[in-house]
This record gives sequence, C-alpha cells and structure tokens, in this order.
Amino acid sequence: MNKKIFKKYMQQGLGRCAVALKSSQDAEKYKDTVLWGCLNNLSYDLQCEGTRAGYVYSLTTYFNDTDYFLSPVIEAFDALPRRSDELFAHLCDLLLEFAKAGNNNAKDALVKKYGELLASLESKRNFRGYDYERDRLERIAISLLACGGEDTVLKTAEELGALFTKNKHYGADEFDWLCDFMAHTLGAKKLGSLLKKASAKSDNIAAFYESYTNVENYPQEAERGLKGIPNAEKIEADLISSGRLSPSSKVRFARFGNTEEKLKLAEAAVKNTDTAIKAELLSLFALRDEGFPLPHEILIEYSKSNDEALSNVALDVLTSCISDEVKHYALTLLMDGRYKYQAIKMLISNYGKDVKEIISAELSKIRVDYNDTENWHSIDMKILDAADLGVKLPKELLLYVYETSLCSCCREYAINAMAKRRMLTPDIIEECIYDSNANIRSYATKLKKSRKS
Repeated sequence: MNKKIFKKYMQQGLGRCAVALKSSQDAEKYKDTVLWGCLNNLSYDLQCEGTRAGYVYSLTTYFNDTDYFLSPVIEAFDALPRRSDELFAHLCDLLLEFAKAGNNNAKDALVKKYGELLASLESKRNFRGYDYERDRLERIAISLLACGGEDTVLKTAEELGALFTKNKHYGADEFDWLCDFMAHTLGAKKLGSLLKKASAKSDNIAAFYESYTNVENYPQEAERGLKGIPNAEKIEADLISSGRLSPSSKVRFARFGNTEEKLKLAEAAVKNTDTAIKAELLSLFALRDEGFPLPHEILIEYSKSNDEALSNVALDVLTSCISDEVKHYALTLLMDGRYKYQAIKMLISNYGKDVKEIISAELSKIRVDYNDTENWHSIDMKILDAADLGVKLPKELLLYVYETSLCSCCREYAINAMAKRRMLTPDIIEECIYDSNANIRSYATKLKKSRKS
C-alpha cells in the first residue's frame, strides 16, 4: 500500500490502515501520514460520527514514538484560531487519548487550556454571536472528567460554581452536556448526594449544586406528540395563506400521512398554477423514498421547467420513483450530460441488469471529497435506502459504499446490508475490528468470536 492510498483509507476511517501497520515490514513510511491525521479533523460529519481521535491515536501506537505525534498536537492545540471548533474537538479528544494512556504532557495541555478558557468566561461581557469559548470549556471539562474520578467531579463543580458566581450569564443550563456526563459517569443519585454533601463545605460547589438542581427540577415541556397529522387540504391552505410550510408540518405529513391524503396532495400540486406553491407541495414527496402517486411523466415534464425550484424538486422526487419511464429518462439525461447525479440515483432506484455497467461506470467517475462536490453522499444513501426498500442491487454497489465513503455511518449501514447477503469475508471482518466507527468495531469483534466458536 503506497502512502497516498494509506491516507485515503485513513480519511475514510477504515481499519485497513491498522492492518497494514501491523503487517508492514516498513511501517515508518506511513509515519508522517499518521501525523497528518493527528493534526487534521478526519470526521465527515462530526455531529453524527463524533471525532476520529481514538482511531488516529490507535495508529500512532504502532510506532513507539509518542513525542513525534504529541508535541505537534500540543503546539497546534495551543495555537488554534477561535472558530476552528471541529479541529478543536478533534485535537482535544486526541489529547484525551494520550492522557488516558498516562501521558502527563497531554493532560497538562488540557489543564492549561481549561484554565485559560475559564478565566476568559469569568471576565466575558459581550455575548453577541456564538459562544465558542463556552463550547471549548465544556469539551475540555468532559475530557478531564474522563481522566479522573470523584475528586475531579468536585473540582469541576468548584470551578464552575465560581464561574456562575462571578458571571451570572452562566449556569448549569449552559453546560447541560457536561452535567449529563457527570450524571452518567457517577449515576444521577450519587452525583446529587456528592454535590449536596460537598456544598456544606464550599460556597462555590453550593452555587454549582443550586444551579444544577434548578435545571434538573425545571418543569419539562409535555410531550408534544404529533399534534394531529395535517391533511392535504390543510397543507395546501396553510401554504396559500402563509407562503410556506413549517418543517415539522412537512415531516409529519411525509411520515404519517396516509396513501389517500398523499394522493390528494399530489393532485393539488398538479392543479395549482402557481409554480412556487406547486414546488413546495411536491417537496413533501422528496422527504421519503416513496415515489409519486401520479404518472411520472408529470414530474419529468416539471423537471424540464425554466423555474429552477420546480425543476429541482421534480428531479429530487424522481430519484425515488420506479417506472420504465423514469429509467428511460435517466438514461437520456446521462447521454445529454445533464443532471448526472440525479440520473444515477434514478437508475439505482430502477436497477436492472441492463443498467449495471452504466451505474458502475458513472460511480467510478465520482470524486469523493469532504465538500461532497459531486453528491457522493446522497448517492451512497440512495444505494443503502434502495437496499432497505427491497430493490435487489448487485453486491458491488454495497461494496462501493464500504470502499469509498468518507461517512462511517453510511459504512455501518453498508456493513449491515453486506452481512445479510453473506459478503463479510474474514479479511473485511478483520479490518472492521479496527474501524473508526465504534459500532462497526463491536459488531466485527463479536462476529469474529462467533465464527471461531
């Protein structure tokens, strides 16, 4: 494996990198590439995946040279610009991995930054815009809690209680993730008892405990439920009166509206002569892979409209429609070089052996990058959704997602689909044991043990 391919696999989070390092006679050639991984956030979607710090840290352990990786990480962490929140999360979590392994330099770097941020929040008076410092302080506090025990919990409560006293803008409600982590780590009852007892000896802990208790006892909003599923008539009336539909109304109707109401909505969309309203009504059919209940030629005609919004939504809905007309239209679009990515998704939904080579050829041309410039992520999701909906796709398409996706969540779904089709070879299972995705690692480890027994 050359360094370029190794870097590609590392960006994907594939366990193939760890397998390569374990078996390589010249692992040193990958050393600077792993360092690059340490200094850059590799996650495609931080909110869904979390950071891949643990994955990258595991790669550093194959070199037995901690300082080579840690020193640049600490330097980058200290010099990070204010708004680099995703990279901050990655570096913070990576330092935590080194700290958990017993490295005091990594822990000291976290403690130092924690102190700087705490002082910054104590004196902060301008709260316009996003509070990056608060986010950073909370993440580091959680990291330090992960390194310690009850004493660290009390120390954190002491310091945050002092913050709440000095700057009334802040309270436990501003650190709900941290409070949840404390409660999860110790248990909610034990945490409450510990804080209550310590409050008698510390005014700052008492301030933290009071704020924490107020948040815990705050009357929770009653479950809103569905508030009734809007019917087609109400959807159209709301749209005509206000010019837009709330996201919640759209989602509720798309998820729970019955077949009859969806047919009525489709008919209303076709009859309406206002293209803006027509496009908005049609957009409800783009939220789920259920197709369109009227002849697909209608959508094909809309997709050719000079109205960009109407054209785009029609194309989106067509990617979930199954018919010979849609398949033929997709092939026409590819030949004309128009709307290539929508056309690929139409063919995936309408898969047959007659389009297998066409799909494969088009997928091979797609560039997979973090900016998703060529819509690879939505194409991956279409492959996975189609498999869930019973479209009999060739195994190669599932393997394509596994081999190319930067999104470990999509890879997890691909692994599940591959397992159902008995595609998980011993080599794939072995590299999945070292994957960046914790669910994949856990599944592969259990599967390997079950196959041995």
